[in-house]
Order: sequence, then structure tokens, then C-alpha cells
Amino acid sequence: MTYWPGSWRGTVVFVGASMAAMLLLASRPAASQNGAGKPTPTMADGHPNFNGYWVAPNGQPAEQFQRSADGSVLFDFSLDQGKQELCVTDACQAPNQPAYKSEYMAKVKEIAKTEFAGTTPLDPDLSCKPGGVPRAPAGPVQIVQTPQVIAMVHGDYSDRLIYMDGRPHPKDLEPSYMGDSTGHWEGNTLVVDTIGLNDETWLGGGIGGRTVYTSIHSDKEHVVERWTRSGDDITIETVVEDPVMLSKPWVIAPRKIRLSTPDDYLVTYYCDGSGINETLKDHYVKPDPNDRDIKNKCSGHRCGKDITGH
Repeated sequence: MTYWPGSWRGTVVFVGASMAAMLLLASRPAASQNGAGKPTPTMADGHPNFNGYWVAPNGQPAEQFQRSADGSVLFDFSLDQGKQELCVTDACQAPNQPAYKSEYMAKVKEIAKTEFAGTTPLDPDLSCKPGGVPRAPAGPVQIVQTPQVIAMVHGDYSDRLIYMDGRPHPKDLEPSYMGDSTGHWEGNTLVVDTIGLNDETWLGGGIGGRTVYTSIHSDKEHVVERWTRSGDDITIETVVEDPVMLSKPWVIAPRKIRLSTPDDYLVTYYCDGSGINETLKDHYVKPDPNDRDIKNKCSGHRCGKDITGH
């Protein structure tokens, strides 16, 4: 059995699609721990081989979940993070957030006020919508590579095709959740250019409260990613431009994924996604003043105290 805590009230709370994908993978084997330093395999055309199933470098961030003797997993996104996330002034803005123009920053701050431990019912992720770019997870992902097209399959409606045959973006492109992606090689680096993204996704948001101010974007968003393989590791560098909402490009800290073990494989999860029946946000429980921090780790003056400090 697996527990998905969001707002603790003595109950189990479902907190979001992106976490669901991580949770399902918790039961799968962790990725190899020595991905760096190995030779980088290549395709017949000499370019790096991206084929395979890729996950976070250590399988799962150990600090984010705990496994009991019976195999149950407790995800610990608890109230210390929630309390910190409720701060939405410029003084406590998390580092490296998008540079929103003032009129849009006001909207972003209003959204941030509704977040608790990185989760808010306003998040389109909780309505089972695709993640968009760059929010679609770097991993877990199954990559299928050919000289003409590269497919990235996440199993959560965030799948996409990257066309490698030199075609331009369509001139009459209809905006969509994952947009239109074209790619080319610069040395051993795969450069992916994505446009045509609709405004129904977010730039980030979600797990752990790392992205308080990374929500809305316009349909003029333009994303350039640089995927570089070294041994069994891939490093993804990303720059987001949005001339409507951002005053300057947003450079995301590099993300890393690692080739998983041979017996590992992609696991999909159920999400209705129709907007008619049940969606993830139907399981959302709003924070309550009586919520208590029950996490197993504590430090300093916070040990043994509830969210009010008593």
C-alpha cells in the first residue's frame, strides 16, 4: 500500500499527477548508481544513442519518501514545506523563478497563495492535463530514437515527437498541450526547439514547493532544450522565452536523468482526464488550521511541534 500525503488530517490525500508517476516508479528498481564515466554509445549515424528507459539519477530522491518493512511508501511533503510555501512576498521568493512582468506577477502571486506544500487545486496537472514543456518530467521517460524522429513517452499524456528531418515548424500551427518540437544535432548535443504551446499548462509548480512562482504562461511560449548524453547520464539544459508574460528568458537549472536497469520499465497510471468524470483534484483536501506535522524527521526547535509551533 502507498500513502500519498498532501495536507495531513489523519487521512491519506492524493496530491497530483506528477507525484503519481513518481510514486508508481517507487516500486521499480532504482537506476544504476554509476552512470557517469562510462562510454557513450552511438547510433549508426554517429550521434549519441538516446534509446532506453530513463529515470531520476537515484531512482527516487531518498529524502522525499520512506519505505516501511511491509513495502508501504510514505511520501513526506509535509507542513514545514507547506508553511514556507505560504510566504509569497518578494523577500521569500524561491531562487531562479521566471521573471514575470508586473501585471502577470500579480496573478502568479494570487495563485501561489492557494498552494500548500506545492499543491493547489488550480494546478492544471490536477485536472489530468498534459504537463506541457518544460514541465513534462525529464524522467521517467522511454525514448525511442530514429534518424527521422525521436519519441519521448512518459505515460501521463505528456508524450511528444521530436522531428529530426529538418522540417520547419508549421506556419499554421494550432496551439496544443505539448506543442510542435523539431530537433537537430550540435556536435553530440540534441537541441530541441518547441513552439505552438497552448496556455492551458503551467511552466512548473508541484512537488516539494520548489516552484512557487512558476505557473502561468502564454501561447507565445518558446522552449529550447539541450540534451547531452555522457555515459549512462543525460543532462538537460532548458531556456524558456515568453515575450507576453516574461521580461527575460528563464534559464532552468540543468536536470539529469540516468539510464535505468535492464529489468525496469515504464509504468502508466490512471487519470480520467476528460474533465467530465473524476479528476485528481477531486481528491484534494484543503489545509486546515488543525493540521499537524507528523513527519518522521525533525530538527532543532521544530521537533515535536505542530504547525502552530506548540
